[in-house]
Amino acid sequence: MVICRDVVENIMDYIDNELDLKTLRVLEDHMGECPECQAFVDTYKRMLDLSGKMKEQTFVTPEVRERLKNLLKSRMKPC
Repeated sequence: MVICRDVVENIMDYIDNELDLKTLRVLEDHMGECPECQAFVDTYKRMLDLSGKMKEQTFVTPEVRERLKNLLKSRMKPC
């Protein structure tokens, strides 16, 4: 069973298309049933687009990614 925290934990790999097919399907099924998670992913994608993120360039360091993930997890409401 997927919970909202799973979406947060996998957001970077989801956006970068680096998830295995099973995980991708499970997360997309959850987002189809959870408007908050879908809005989170849409907002995050938009933020990356606006900031000029490109696949070939490092957008953030691994340390910043981890800090961002921890911040997002700490602010998530339980589903």
